Amino acid sequence: MTSSPTSSKQTEVERITKELQAGAQHSSALELLLERAQLYADLGDEEKAKADISQAAALAREPEASAASVAAVEKAFRAISVSNTGVGTGKYATQTNDAIVDSVTKFVAESLSPEDSARDIAEAIGVLSSRIAQNKRDVSLLTEPQLCQLVDAFHTICERVNLTKDQDELAAALASCVRSALSQLAVPTATSKEADRDTADRSALVKVAARIAETWERHQNDGHFKQQTCRLGVALYTTAAYALSTHEASQNDSVLSEVVRRSFAFCVSQLWLVGTLPVATADEYRDVGQGILRLLTASRPLFLSLFVTCTPAIERLLTLLGQPSGSGRRSMAMLIVSQLVASAKDPSNSSRLPGYEPPAARGGAPALALTKLQQCVVRVLDSWVQSTAQAERTQGLLAIAALYESGVGSDLVAELWLQSGWVDELWDQGDVDLKSTQLALLALADASSSDAAVGPGMKKAGNGLVQELVRKGSSKSATNEDRGLAELAAVVLAKWSGVASAPVAAPEPGVVEAVPTEDADPMVLADMHMQRIIDLLASNAEPDCVAVERATEALGYLCLQSKLKEHVSQNEALLKGLFSFATKSTVASLKFSVIMLIRNLTQYRVVLTEEQKRMRQLQEMGAKAQNKAGVSKPVEEEDQTLDAPERVSARALLVSKAGAVSLLVSAVQPRTSPSDSVRDAVAEIAVALATTQGLRGLLVQQGGVRALLSILTGDAPKASAAPYAPQALTQNRDKHVAFALAKIAISVPPHLAFADPRELVRLLLSLLLEDTDAQALLMKFEALLALTNLASAQPG
Repeated sequence: MTSSPTSSKQTEVERITKELQAGAQHSSALELLLERAQLYADLGDEEKAKADISQAAALAREPEASAASVAAVEKAFRAISVSNTGVGTGKYATQTNDAIVDSVTKFVAESLSPEDSARDIAEAIGVLSSRIAQNKRDVSLLTEPQLCQLVDAFHTICERVNLTKDQDELAAALASCVRSALSQLAVPTATSKEADRDTADRSALVKVAARIAETWERHQNDGHFKQQTCRLGVALYTTAAYALSTHEASQNDSVLSEVVRRSFAFCVSQLWLVGTLPVATADEYRDVGQGILRLLTASRPLFLSLFVTCTPAIERLLTLLGQPSGSGRRSMAMLIVSQLVASAKDPSNSSRLPGYEPPAARGGAPALALTKLQQCVVRVLDSWVQSTAQAERTQGLLAIAALYESGVGSDLVAELWLQSGWVDELWDQGDVDLKSTQLALLALADASSSDAAVGPGMKKAGNGLVQELVRKGSSKSATNEDRGLAELAAVVLAKWSGVASAPVAAPEPGVVEAVPTEDADPMVLADMHMQRIIDLLASNAEPDCVAVERATEALGYLCLQSKLKEHVSQNEALLKGLFSFATKSTVASLKFSVIMLIRNLTQYRVVLTEEQKRMRQLQEMGAKAQNKAGVSKPVEEEDQTLDAPERVSARALLVSKAGAVSLLVSAVQPRTSPSDSVRDAVAEIAVALATTQGLRGLLVQQGGVRALLSILTGDAPKASAAPYAPQALTQNRDKHVAFALAKIAISVPPHLAFADPRELVRLLLSLLLEDTDAQALLMKFEALLALTNLASAQPG
């Protein structure tokens, strides 16, 4: 019968005690005392452990003691400063880590019986996790054998079919405990830790990685095991790979590099594919997505060398991108693909791919990783879009749309649009597509409309079908599906209204070209969207937020045209209802669409210097001389008239009267966690509204000053008693906030508008350091006026 870990440790204590009593030499005595101190700590006798360390410290102070001996004593003292026992509650609080690990291992080895003990063992693991969380030492709390035992126990539980709720929770707690322990083995900074700890940590991580690889190899055909371990332990696996990678950077070790490579390959080719299966839970998908991003950040060259050469991994990413809009999985996939492309663009991140050449040798060619990613993405998506299976075609269209929404469409799929007849075939098949596929086609048209290389061609090929979908959805016999298509089609037409028409090529001999469909009248589109919003808000049922958002987004795009700004701003019923609805809504995307509408209605034309005006005249003359198509003179003059300062000011009064200020203030409340885009837009609008003198008091009354101060970036000067040397503002948002506050400070008594004038003074002083263009000169002038007003104000 084998002895227990506790009895074996006690035997070791007795052996060391006899050696010390026999009169060990100085260096040997110091080492023996430290070894016995660790054993006492493992046995829970902290007082004896500290007594041994004190004796070792006395020996270390003697002249013959080496520097290594002193370091060893310091390390041991830090190790004992957080006891292995006494953390947690219940009967396990007084047990050593060894005892807890042994209890877990024994329970799992006995086929998890009895089942009611699962909660008891989960309590033990909770105690261990608490100790790990409180571990602030420079040494790992768990030893290499303990980590391997716990990893094996986790895998053994996952081999079981039909886990009970308690057993499932036990496995999750075990995986979380090991993950926390592994995360402490990562190198925290670029500065190397103690060499002996580095070696021990690497050894533990390598052994854990080997355990994981061996177990998955044994279960390579066991789908149930893979899904269960991934569901419960994906964070454990990615943390192990990440921690290993932090050691590779500081080591020139080919064996370690190969272990790291295999760990990353396991995460890409196994975890990513299993953790993103349709049966995967939302938590599992979140964990695997976050793990993938973490590994990408840890070692971009290694991760890219594996991911861009793994076709199944790329196909899975595209499959996730091809899910309907609003899917949480699609959102994570969009984040992953944007980070993937950003990394692949850097040529240095292709260094671990076969065939890599330094940037100088490649000339202006794209980075190798990006090229390989492009080739695979184009091949897969082209086959999907051309498929006769509607589900696959829909998936392909949505995936391309997601790439454009992520901002990487032109980086990955530009080649598709260069294929002869590809766009025409896209829309020709759209006539016979199912409605779900037509919806995906419209989503692609919507997402790609702002791309100058894609928008005109899409508009030319799809104008007829999109207008037909709008008409069909507006008929009395329209179904709900027809109306949904019509709403998105109307958004597409609104965005296309600002897209230049594609040039018409000369027809080939003997070929009769179809007559292009005339563009939809923007005024008609605006009226349609306004009426749609009014009808939705007036209905007795709860308004459809998605429909309101779509119509508002379309209206915002149409309001880039000057004549439509005037038309929309005159509709008081629309603006009041929409602003009130958005103010009460908790849907961030709806608020943003309404804010962008306000921004487009109230933006002033950019102030040009005389030199800039002359340069524009020269450009217009050059364009006219070359007979280039452009904005006609009458249209340009009309735009200038409608966007004259007095007309913009009148629109600002109308939107403010309708409740715009309350909406803007509500949108940037800290509790709503506003995005940077919302903050930036609110700052821009504030400048436009404050330009109208009659609105400055309203901004103060409705909380505009507090709201503006709350959206300053961390780079902006803050109010404090410390001396301040003025510096130019580096963030555009800060400039807009300062400019708006300067305008307010000119007209409103400072004691009514500002709680602490020092913060305002520092912002105004920063405005004085702006550049010398026309806008900057106006900022300086108004900042000086505001400072004068502040200086002349009565104290208090």
